[in-house]
Amino acid sequence: MSPAARFTIGDFRIDPRRNVVQSAAGETPLEPKIMDVLCLLAAHPGEVMAREGIIDAVWGHAYGADESLTRAISQLRKVFGDTPAPARFIETISKRGYRLIAPVSVEPEPSAPVARRRWKRSWIAVAVAALALTLLVGVYLLRESGSADPVPDGIAVTVVPFDPLSADQRVGARTISDQVAVALSRASLLHVAKGNPASTPRDFSYRLRGTVQRVSGSIRVTVEILGQGGENVWAGIYDRPAPLGRAGQDELVGAMSAEINNRLLVAAKTAIRRLPLESLKPWQLTLLATWVPGSDEVFLRPHGADSLWPQRRALALDPNYAPAHASLASALAYRALFTPGADTASLRREAAGHAELAKAIAPYDVGVLYELATYYRLIGDRAGANAALQHVIAIQPDHPVARYDLPFVQSQCTVGSGSAVARLDAALATLAPDNPVRWVLLSHLADLHLARGDTAAAAKAAGGSRAIVRMTWSGVTLAAALAQQGRDADALRVSRETKLEWPGLDWGRFATTMTSAWCLGGEQQQYAAAAFHRLAAIEQPAHKRP
Repeated sequence: MSPAARFTIGDFRIDPRRNVVQSAAGETPLEPKIMDVLCLLAAHPGEVMAREGIIDAVWGHAYGADESLTRAISQLRKVFGDTPAPARFIETISKRGYRLIAPVSVEPEPSAPVARRRWKRSWIAVAVAALALTLLVGVYLLRESGSADPVPDGIAVTVVPFDPLSADQRVGARTISDQVAVALSRASLLHVAKGNPASTPRDFSYRLRGTVQRVSGSIRVTVEILGQGGENVWAGIYDRPAPLGRAGQDELVGAMSAEINNRLLVAAKTAIRRLPLESLKPWQLTLLATWVPGSDEVFLRPHGADSLWPQRRALALDPNYAPAHASLASALAYRALFTPGADTASLRREAAGHAELAKAIAPYDVGVLYELATYYRLIGDRAGANAALQHVIAIQPDHPVARYDLPFVQSQCTVGSGSAVARLDAALATLAPDNPVRWVLLSHLADLHLARGDTAAAAKAAGGSRAIVRMTWSGVTLAAALAQQGRDADALRVSRETKLEWPGLDWGRFATTMTSAWCLGGEQQQYAAAAFHRLAAIEQPAHKRP
């Protein structure tokens, strides 16, 4: 029997191969590590599993594993509708660990013969014992293979516990660095550890360190990323009112981890460009093609005919590399949206094929699902985008931006977008001015305001988003809003900048076809369409000038 054998716990059917729990209410996806915890508990039904043993088997020496186990148990209880006291599925044993108290049974393999009734009970006992053995062997082999090469393909990040520069910040400094490390570890390309960096330098190894102190009634966190040679890659300072409180600490950790993640990806992309093209691996090629918030590189040159070569090369090396399929799907949809004279139908057909493959290969990969949500938004499939975002949040409830994308997507094609505006405004008020995630909310607000005909609010929000992150879409919205306000010179300036990336972009075509396909404004599409028609009108005389 394989370690991925299906089994049941109470009325729930567990499918480790697909990382899902099935019940009468439907399927619930689990993160792979959370499924590992469940399988380990199921391999020892009724036995007390020590926290240290679970952590060692599932996470090894990964940073923040203790907090990850607590989160995993909480998520499992949520899936089973369980409570800590009284427990019906997972019981907490004070100061020791956990035990699975619900009955466990293993499903027979499809080819297994039907056992006689009198042997059924003993067969199940043998199967459970076999499941326990194979699960333990499987976990052990995974750990051993991991220990030989502790950092797989991706970016190695060593988080050094932050130093408290104020005596009263000892606990706070360690807590903040722990939480940042855990948040970073959820990014698919980052492999986070604590302690000293690996003795063998890697091309993509970085060290994160920081300090925490109280300064004039505020908490100041200084953080920096160091390269493998000790060089400074990036540094930032975050000031928050003291005392932080739980909500304030969560906001701070979210702001820091989002910025650090982006800076690490940019640093890795810089390092990748120095390598011979023929040596690049699929993950490196896909990252090379990925736009990272805060990087303006894509806005300085047009998309050439070979701009999709990194994803295509990645898939030539590994046809089953789902991130490359998802990236290519959204890139093709993006090209169909903005390229003048493009064979839109052909591009969309190819994009759809890659999207389906990505979903089939990695149905529970958060990074792939989020990229697919972007793809669905670009082709105007609001239902697809909504489903993908819901899936992302079900797997990773604290995803940094999916929870802000969801109300925006849900309000498209509706006349009730005012409630989404209120929700995004309220969320924006909770983010500090230096929180890099603000650009997402502001970009969504800009689009909603434009669709509702409030061009002043649209221009303000788009300009605010663009001041944080220069993104094509916020530039498109800003140019249209400025044109509709009669600010022709400003609108033309922003339009020209957008066309550095997409030369020959036809705003008239965009107004007549894309605002409808993208579902901008839903039942109020006339407002957005009018703004883009106005932008097209003021550009025509400008093109005729000598």
